[in-house]
Amino acid sequence: MTMSRPALRSRPIPRGAATLVVVMVLFFIVALVAAYTSRNLIFEQRTSANQYRSTQAFEAAEAGLEWTLTMLNSGRIDAACVPRTDPDTADESFRQRYLNIATDTGQISARLRAGGALPRQAACVFDGTGWQCSCPTDDAPTLAAPVGPGPFPAFVLRFHDRTPDGAPYPAGVVRVESTGCTRLDAAEVCSATTSSGDGRATVNIVAALKSALTNPPGAALTVRGDLAGANTLQAVNTDVAAGGITLRVGGTITGEPQALLGPAGTPSDTSDLAHNVTVVSPDTGLAALSPDRLLSSLFAAERGTYRLQPAAVQIRCAVDCAASTVRDMARLNPGRVLWVDGDLDINIPDTIGSTDFPVVLVVNGSLSVSNAAAKVNGLVYIVGDTLTNIGNLALAGALVAEGNLTLGGGGVGVTAVTYDRARLDLLHRTNGSFVRIPGSWRDF
Repeated sequence: MTMSRPALRSRPIPRGAATLVVVMVLFFIVALVAAYTSRNLIFEQRTSANQYRSTQAFEAAEAGLEWTLTMLNSGRIDAACVPRTDPDTADESFRQRYLNIATDTGQISARLRAGGALPRQAACVFDGTGWQCSCPTDDAPTLAAPVGPGPFPAFVLRFHDRTPDGAPYPAGVVRVESTGCTRLDAAEVCSATTSSGDGRATVNIVAALKSALTNPPGAALTVRGDLAGANTLQAVNTDVAAGGITLRVGGTITGEPQALLGPAGTPSDTSDLAHNVTVVSPDTGLAALSPDRLLSSLFAAERGTYRLQPAAVQIRCAVDCAASTVRDMARLNPGRVLWVDGDLDINIPDTIGSTDFPVVLVVNGSLSVSNAAAKVNGLVYIVGDTLTNIGNLALAGALVAEGNLTLGGGGVGVTAVTYDRARLDLLHRTNGSFVRIPGSWRDF
């Protein structure tokens, strides 16, 4: 008899173990996804931090350019780049510290430190509450390192008088280089070889000096309308190159000038003005100009633009336009235009403007002189119709009247205008506002 074996049965896997295996596999997959996600987050975080530092350095460099243009159009400053208020200070303006403008050609060159090996540089750093700056002459910029976690962006400036290709720039043009960084290294601000290179960017622009007197007048006294009270006038123009014109009047001249002196060999007789070779009157071309056209013919700018240019110093008579204030503003702001809004009385024995730093003085009103020793060096442009002179005015440069001009004072005071080509050329070549040349910005 044959006996059969019972069939073998497979033992089923416990359900709990199968679930555990599935869960572990899912957890492993989730861990891989989390690790990959964390890797991407870390990468994005680092990329964002780098972009943040790069943008901050770039914005610091751009801020340096704007600050430089502002400083070039400002007055005298101290070593911390703070404006001076003492008119007797010996400190130079920003443009005087860092640029040399040739008085004969207008060519701009970057000034060097003592020894002539290194360029002069200015620098600033944000210390958490404001900007501290350093404007040295013969030393490297000195800035105190801010305390705290930061970041503390900084920038350093340098001027170039040649193109990147080595060619000299035209007269009145200079290149400004601003390097920004996110961390100050006190040893060398924003250096590529120090820790300040944490975030670093360099940008350049080309700036030009917009002349304060684009077209100097050719006569000692220019009057668009009529000239009255000429009996108190003395006018001198011995400059042959300028034509030797003492008076250029659009209308008529009332009164016989005390003296008219032209180049050697010209008659000085003032009794026959119609045949005096140093007098042009009536000048129909001058008379045909509108007041705005006369102003723009001299300054190559519209009235509002010229008044609001970056380098203009506005002196409002509603606040204070004393002659001493005008004198002090001229001393504190070499190379800038003085615009007086209101009537001006020169009642001090001091000189407004100097031989080396003459001034463009626009009087948006009438001018009076009540001091016997009043002097002005430069160009005086009168918008009002009167020049009341009960003192004596000695002007070296030129005088321009936008409308009619009445020389008052009853013959007591003398208005002596001596045409000075050297001072007018200084105004033409070295005075005015620095502005960006469109299309000159570059970051390479």
